[in-house]
Amino acid sequence: MFDAATLAAITAEARQAFLEEDAPECLAQLTVGFQSLERVLGPAGDSQQRQKLIQDMGRAAHSLKGGAGMSALTPLQTLCHRLEDLFEALEQGRVEDKSMAVGLIAMTIEETQAMVELANSGRLQDTDEPPELALALGEFLETCQPQPSQEEAIAGDVSQFVRTSLTVELEACLERVERRLERGGTATELRESFSLLLEECTLLGQALSCDWLEEAGNRLRGELVRPQVDLLTLLPTAIAELRSLREQFLAGELTPPAPEIVAEPDPEPLPEVKPVTAVIAPPVPGVPIPAVVTAKASPAPSTRQTLRIPLDRLNKLSNTVSELLINQERLLEYDKQLRQASRNLKRRGQQLIPMREQVESLYDELSFSDQTKISPSNGGGNQNGDSQSSLGIAGLVDFDALEMDSYTAVHGILQRFQELMVQVQEIQEDVDLVERDLQETLIQMSQSLHQLDSELTQSRLVPFRGLAQSFAQPLEKLGDRHKKPVQFVIEGENTLVEVAILDQLRTPLTHLIRNAFDHGLEFVPERQAQGKPPEGTITLSASTANNQVLITVSDDGRGIDPEKISRKAMELGWLTPEQLGTIGEAQMLDFLFQPGFSTAAEVSNLSGRGLGLDIVKQMIESLRGTLTVETKLGQGSRFLIRIPLSLNIVPLLLVRYQQRLLAFPSESVLRILPLDDYPIKNGRVEWQSQIMEACPLDEVLPQIYPQGFSPSPGLPHKVGLMVNLGDRPALLTVEQIVDERTLVVKALDAITPIPSYVAGCTVLGTGEVVPVLIPNNFAVLWRTEPTLPQDAAGSAGGQTTILVIDDSVTVRRTLQRVLGGSFRLIQCRDGKEAWDLLNRQNQGIDLALCDIEMPNMDGFSLLQLVRAHRVWHSLTVVMLTSRENPLHRNRAKALGADGYLTKPFQPNQLLSTIDQFLAESAQR
Repeated sequence: MFDAATLAAITAEARQAFLEEDAPECLAQLTVGFQSLERVLGPAGDSQQRQKLIQDMGRAAHSLKGGAGMSALTPLQTLCHRLEDLFEALEQGRVEDKSMAVGLIAMTIEETQAMVELANSGRLQDTDEPPELALALGEFLETCQPQPSQEEAIAGDVSQFVRTSLTVELEACLERVERRLERGGTATELRESFSLLLEECTLLGQALSCDWLEEAGNRLRGELVRPQVDLLTLLPTAIAELRSLREQFLAGELTPPAPEIVAEPDPEPLPEVKPVTAVIAPPVPGVPIPAVVTAKASPAPSTRQTLRIPLDRLNKLSNTVSELLINQERLLEYDKQLRQASRNLKRRGQQLIPMREQVESLYDELSFSDQTKISPSNGGGNQNGDSQSSLGIAGLVDFDALEMDSYTAVHGILQRFQELMVQVQEIQEDVDLVERDLQETLIQMSQSLHQLDSELTQSRLVPFRGLAQSFAQPLEKLGDRHKKPVQFVIEGENTLVEVAILDQLRTPLTHLIRNAFDHGLEFVPERQAQGKPPEGTITLSASTANNQVLITVSDDGRGIDPEKISRKAMELGWLTPEQLGTIGEAQMLDFLFQPGFSTAAEVSNLSGRGLGLDIVKQMIESLRGTLTVETKLGQGSRFLIRIPLSLNIVPLLLVRYQQRLLAFPSESVLRILPLDDYPIKNGRVEWQSQIMEACPLDEVLPQIYPQGFSPSPGLPHKVGLMVNLGDRPALLTVEQIVDERTLVVKALDAITPIPSYVAGCTVLGTGEVVPVLIPNNFAVLWRTEPTLPQDAAGSAGGQTTILVIDDSVTVRRTLQRVLGGSFRLIQCRDGKEAWDLLNRQNQGIDLALCDIEMPNMDGFSLLQLVRAHRVWHSLTVVMLTSRENPLHRNRAKALGADGYLTKPFQPNQLLSTIDQFLAESAQR
């Protein structure tokens, strides 16, 4: 018996699985199916397509109902139950008002999606009270034609079972043969596939008592065994015939079978099936031989099995493969060293060859010299009494020197030296053999690891259409509700994008699409007055290039008015009239992404729901991406999102600058130009009649060195890399190209503030860590205009300025309402953004309210940097956080915080506390 805690844990686990896996899949199926539902329900709709679509959507509603029940989500279960009943009524033809049914289905799908989102955030209230929409569905179902009687219902259950089997199981078999035909299989493959189809037809015909299906299978089997049969003609004809017979049976044109068959089978048809049964067993007189026995001689139909794996497990597997590839790079480095050592050993061996020849010559000379010392001419005696020669010792003085060799100790040493040189040469040959085997093994290992990484990467990719099509129905409803006809165009729907990226793009894309509809598209009279078609167009496109996924949201509306932006910026004190003439259009549009900036006269629930584009940019930057906007007044706007793909293995171009290595994705380098052939003049270079900017890489990248440290001078730049800076080509000059290799790119820790142009790093076989840069995001480094005024105090007219640093939109907006009337506020989303702001301006901030827990840079890190800054070291910093424990409070005090406030706060108390801190700061 499970206790309450165990049951709750089981329910929580089931709910998580339902919300993460089943619910999104079923909702996507309902959303995609709804786009064709109204068309197939019309008079011109195909009956077969209509039946299949309704059944598919009904199964999706059924799955949602069951999953919600297992997850203890009662309101969602009730709503999906009513939706399933409505699909069943449509399938049975009991719905007369189909337009009302379509409207209710649209509302139910949208409400279901909202409930799932609420359940994901834990805000869905579990109550037995049915939702209002479920009650409306129930009332509508009561107006439909009545349910059949009990006897009809029993028969209807049987026919429904038969109908499902024929439309699902039989159709799957037919589609399998069609796919084999489309792929152009061999004659043997086509024959096996068609034989398997006929056996399944026989089995289904017997199981469902469908004599027509069994007879068709037997007849087609006879056609198959005919000599010289043309399979390419027979198979399409047979598939079409089986489908036609099925439709006639489902439409009632074929007589359905009786529930029981009591008549004795007629043995006359035996000769017709004899060619089939003769292969299995001899026929028994008087007993019909069912075709089902052929299943014993044929393999069971193969089905493609699938397995759901959590995404984090795939990521762990991918990281493991990356580590293996890094280790393989080290093995390649060791193999390189071994190959170099083998070459050195071989070279030394070559140097020993002349020496060995000299030793052999010396050996022969010593042998001849020793033999001439003892000869028959001296009578075999030794004048000095030395009888130690080998001939004398052996008593072989009668032999001539040419007839018997003589050896001394020197001969033995020389012989051993010769043998040692031969052994060294043999060892060198063994080393060569081992090195070649190792190299082949490393090549095979590299191919296997690259294939494994490719398979893992493909398993994480899904088509973009899954996300894009989910915006079509809500946008169409917005157009109907607000009298703005809109056409939603999807481009690049088959572009493969990682699942994790798509999940995190849903919210920002929803905001951008609603923003384009609300602020971009005009109403019909305004569009007609400008000569535009009454129907506006919003385009959502996706593509991949240079190891990045590019997503654009564009419209053909009114565009963005720069004058509205400048007026709002001056109202907020971010821009002075003097700076208005010097700032460019790109810098002007950047104000749209600043916290608290909005050109809307009032907050609406249509586009931003009270949130600004700064939230969208923050979400994109959390994916290491960038968000830019292009606009033309009266013609529309275009928001471009660039997000780097988190591919593990990427071809990289290794370059050297300032005696350091850097890496660029090879796809991001358009061309490599030798600077001797293309000289740079006044910061520009001409290539194929095209003038482009040119700049050394060390001048583009920011240089951060410790105090008193000066970098070593680099070599002259000899090579230029042509890259794309978003909207224009440019040339980056470097010292030299080192190599181009396929390496593993490792993402950096998310808690570290990383610029958008740094994709990560790669580790070479030598252990050296090389940064990987994205030149497409270098555009921000080429800017010279400031994005914010340097002296904000002058534009504020002496008003007290407070810097608010908090990642919560709710907190920032609350502080804006509480403090905005008395102070001038500058808002930052995290510590990194605040630190960049403080480095851009040297005065004009009187107090900072800073949260502790923030992305990119936390409050403690920012406080530590502020206290070490030469200008802002005395800035009054008050920590405003939800952490009330002494550990965080003491840590803030130790780092130099002037105050420590906790959330939630009382507005009046906050105002008095800020006044107190400002007064103390003025007395310093």
